[in-house]
Amino acid sequence: GKYEQMNEESASQSVLYLRCCAYLVEAYLQGLIERTTHKRKSRNKYSNNMTIDSENEINLQTAVPIIDEAYQVAEILHSTLFPLHQLSTADPPSKTRKQSKQTLSSIFAMCETYWHGHFEDREQFVTQLIPLLLIKCLDVTAQKADIKRLHSIRDALNLLDFEDEESIASLKLHLLRTVSSPLFLQTAEGRKFISHLFRLHPSFVNDLHQAIKVQLPCVKRSILKAYAEIYFTAWKASCDSRNNDSEEVDRDDIQTAIEENVLQDIMHAGIHAAVPNTAKTVRSVLDQFYTKKKTPVVESMLHRLYGPLLWRALSSSNARVRIQASFVLVDTFPLRDPDAGREATEVCVKKSMAALASLLEDDIPSVRVAGATAASKILSSFWVAIPSKDIQSLLNLIIAKHASDATSSNVRASAVVAMQTLLEEEKTHAVLRPLLPSLGNLIHDKTDKVRLAVVKLLLHVKKIRGMKYYHVVPAHHLLVRLEDEGNRGNPTGPVSVALTDLLSNSFFPLSNTKKKVVTMTDIINRTLRLLTDNPGAALVFYRNASSKLSVASISKLIASLMKCLVMFIEEEKEQCLEKFCSDDNNTSTPLLDVVPEDDSKRLKHTNASLFKEANNVALMATIAESVSILWDSIKNELSKSQNETFNELLKEIFSGNVLTEVYDHFASKFENEEDFEDSKLGDCFRACVAILHCAGKLDEPNIEGLRTQIVKNLASLKSIPEEKRSKMNFSPSVSLLCVWGMTENVAYCLGSSIALYFEGESGEQDVEFCQQSNESKKRKSLVKVKASGKSTQLLPQLDMDVCLTILGRILKGSFSASVSARESILRSETAYSAIENALRKAQIAAENILKARVSLQPKVDVDMIRNIGISLECYGRFVLHKEAIKEDIPLGMPSELHALLDWISDVVVPYLVKLTGQDSTLRDLDLSMISGTGSLCSPLSSGPPKRKMNRDSSPFDPRLSNESFISAEASFNFYQEKSVFSSSKATAITAINSVLCTYAEWLSIRLLCDSTLTNKVSKWCQIFKTSDMTVKRTLLPVFLRVSLVIMKYGGNLDLFNEIIQSIKDVDLTFAEEAMLDLFMSSLVSLRDDKLLCEVIESTYSTVCSIGSRAADYDKDQDLLHAVGPCIRSLFMSLLRDGRSSLLLAQFMTENPNSGSESMYSGKSVRFHVLRKLKELSPQMPSLTKILAKLNDENDADQDTMVAGTSVFIEYENNDGTE
Repeated sequence: GKYEQMNEESASQSVLYLRCCAYLVEAYLQGLIERTTHKRKSRNKYSNNMTIDSENEINLQTAVPIIDEAYQVAEILHSTLFPLHQLSTADPPSKTRKQSKQTLSSIFAMCETYWHGHFEDREQFVTQLIPLLLIKCLDVTAQKADIKRLHSIRDALNLLDFEDEESIASLKLHLLRTVSSPLFLQTAEGRKFISHLFRLHPSFVNDLHQAIKVQLPCVKRSILKAYAEIYFTAWKASCDSRNNDSEEVDRDDIQTAIEENVLQDIMHAGIHAAVPNTAKTVRSVLDQFYTKKKTPVVESMLHRLYGPLLWRALSSSNARVRIQASFVLVDTFPLRDPDAGREATEVCVKKSMAALASLLEDDIPSVRVAGATAASKILSSFWVAIPSKDIQSLLNLIIAKHASDATSSNVRASAVVAMQTLLEEEKTHAVLRPLLPSLGNLIHDKTDKVRLAVVKLLLHVKKIRGMKYYHVVPAHHLLVRLEDEGNRGNPTGPVSVALTDLLSNSFFPLSNTKKKVVTMTDIINRTLRLLTDNPGAALVFYRNASSKLSVASISKLIASLMKCLVMFIEEEKEQCLEKFCSDDNNTSTPLLDVVPEDDSKRLKHTNASLFKEANNVALMATIAESVSILWDSIKNELSKSQNETFNELLKEIFSGNVLTEVYDHFASKFENEEDFEDSKLGDCFRACVAILHCAGKLDEPNIEGLRTQIVKNLASLKSIPEEKRSKMNFSPSVSLLCVWGMTENVAYCLGSSIALYFEGESGEQDVEFCQQSNESKKRKSLVKVKASGKSTQLLPQLDMDVCLTILGRILKGSFSASVSARESILRSETAYSAIENALRKAQIAAENILKARVSLQPKVDVDMIRNIGISLECYGRFVLHKEAIKEDIPLGMPSELHALLDWISDVVVPYLVKLTGQDSTLRDLDLSMISGTGSLCSPLSSGPPKRKMNRDSSPFDPRLSNESFISAEASFNFYQEKSVFSSSKATAITAINSVLCTYAEWLSIRLLCDSTLTNKVSKWCQIFKTSDMTVKRTLLPVFLRVSLVIMKYGGNLDLFNEIIQSIKDVDLTFAEEAMLDLFMSSLVSLRDDKLLCEVIESTYSTVCSIGSRAADYDKDQDLLHAVGPCIRSLFMSLLRDGRSSLLLAQFMTENPNSGSESMYSGKSVRFHVLRKLKELSPQMPSLTKILAKLNDENDADQDTMVAGTSVFIEYENNDGTE
């Protein structure tokens, strides 16, 4: 131990001694540098041409001599660098290790001073310095100062002998590591150092390029910019030093190596890369060359290197290569030799224009898109330099052909984008002004991308002085487009938002100090005009107004619109009083206090025609909806402290009895107006819903009497005829009660009403709840309270159809109040249990009907069976919503739904199969009123779940939608045809339909099939093995939907195969054919080629099987008519779709014997299918090529078959003798 301690102390003293020596030598060298510099300045004090290099403090042409002793000491110190480096990295850490690092740094400084001072034999002092500095810079602890030190001695790398690779192999590996070091790429000196490496030796250029090349596909854009700077700096430096004779390395070889091994390789990869993103990344490395292409030396290099590549790539057979070459053509245009003269330039331009025209007329849509993009950018940048004839030709291709291209929406969109690019050049405006209206019709294109491109073009035109966007697309077309965007179910989509931005100044102009100040009266006048002329567009416009207008502007607009609504109501009341000559004392109303008298007169004067129109309910309803929509758009912003003033403004306008009076005005019309038109009644309910929506944004104490009015309206429902009541919408009223904290009251009301219906009890039970005073806010649920300061209210018992309608609206969730009501019910165990227990009684009621003897069953109770089906589906969706609250991924199956499926599989299906063998009297059955399945696929199943599944709304409304697989007007409708048939059979079919709809919905939300549940499919398929066609036709829609979802998420085709085998003889109505077309369209839209191939194979096999069996019946009939209407509809849907017809042709090519043995009308089924493919399938080059090949094979097979038949006939005629 003592010996080790003595060694440690001796080592420490030695290291300190070396450090002191390094300081002394460095001080000596610094003194020599100062004296030499002073002498040199003295000699050139009259010369102003002498400059001091910042990196090399003196630049002497001859070496500076030093004394031998200093040289020897410096040489010894330099030789200790490697040992000191090993000592500084040794373990464990010690005092000597720390001192070694400090000494190492001191010797580094001495060696750097020796090199920068141009002293004698300075190359001897960098042999160990460079490797150690390089290692230090590549270390994770390196700093920018280390990079600067290494860069300052970069000239020492020229001493490396690249001919002797073994001697510098290790150093080369470290140098190659610098191109991937973030610190080198982030610092200017580091990038300059890497650029200098390219100039060391021609053989090293390719090594550096390969090291950079492997980094390109996955680096950030900032790193790409660094590589672009490195490449450009290296190439530029090789050009600048080309004529420098003092260089030791032949600069011609280096420049050639950079251009041929580096730049041309990048150019080739940018054009021919298989992955588009990789090609784009590689091309970005040459951005600095493109931005400086006007420099003669750069332009000459681009022409020299790109010439052999670009023109050949533009005519390549590979579409991807042509697309990527078009991008390069834009970057390099005009690709010419600057020293070749004007005629050569004209030839290059002409060649480029021909290439652009070829791209624009290409057969591949994506190439045409790239061509339009390239042409627009080149024309925009070189409008003056390009001949007018070429401009006219290119514009004609873009506007006349691309804008009307029916084969690709991307091509149409690219034509619009190209015009927007051209408009960026001011010189193009005179030419394009008369051409732009020809693109106006694209505002109504069926594709969102095209419509959005047109709107963006109009926004660009709006900014151009001297051009008006409404000259391109008329204003009424824009309003119709805006309304249609709302009708498409996407009122807040990008097209709607862009249109709102475009029209904002027209309907809500902002004040401009240079022009007339815009008042709120002017804005209201424009608003009323918009609401009157195009209410649908107005609602979409105000839904997106928050993206353009401030909270203050929208708040003032809301207040003004509410005042207008009150004025319209008062004007209508005055007209009614004058009409019936009522007493003048009744004209006073509290609503008059909302609108100042001056504002009222001014608005009536400017909009006299609107106020004179009696019963303008549609306008008033639209105003109410606009108020609700505008308030919704700024609801979150109003909660912020900076917007408290505007929040108080709205509370002041809407508080009190204003909303109650307005609601009562519209609600009373439905009760009192007997001869009111249906459209006006719908407008009244639109207004009521909007008013209730506004009320939900305020606390209940702020609104006087509205709850009482709601309860009164609910209590009066029994006195309203059922036909009239079916048109009413009660769910907003109930949702508002839930929002105000009466969830359990509402749930008990709905639950008790449903339970009483199924239990068959008579009498009315009113649900009591308390409207509390301001002093006490504590709610007493389901209890009658008679304390002082509280007034008792009754929530009446409701009819069954009203309950199911309300529940359906709440489960649908499209209305924000319904979402709040649903969430409050699901989170309240009392409320949830009340509704769940009531809906479960539908299953008990169905079981009672199934258990009854068929001979003793009464005539079918249509209302009972309908309500059982709706209740079962509501029950399934209700428990699904409850399960979704858990936010499990994937969504689990609730035990209640699992029990329903077991009940259907083990009880209902076997019962129905047994019953259909005994009773075939069931007919005219339609389940369209049970489940409003608007589409085959759930909207929630369009993609995989993201961070949180969107399970808050059920996309299929069990009560309210009129859309279904079979419409209400279909021929099968046992609700309308009250024929005498088995009540148990109708109940069983209804229960199966409702439960399977819910099961399909669960799969659509879950996005994953459960193998344990798909085993039940075999039991369900028993239904299609029965002979009862009515049962098959009635359950076909729901089974098709279930089979589609199972195929999509489980890949199981058992149910689909069973369906197509059992429905071949079923005659279809027009609605059922449309349903099958929808099914196949949804199947094709899944974009699952494997699944679609299996469906095609199954359908094709069925066609072959049925066709061969039908050959003996009618030889003159077409094959697809012989296989039956259902199979014909399915198969023709496959033939009409381009993708499925192509897959069918490929399947027939891969399976040449399929359908060849099956004969129909003397020819193979394969022959008939091939003929139908030619007749019905879309014309596509790939499909046409396959069909031609199949046709040749089929002709050869038919010739062989005919020859064989002739021999057989001759054999028969000869009585079997040869």
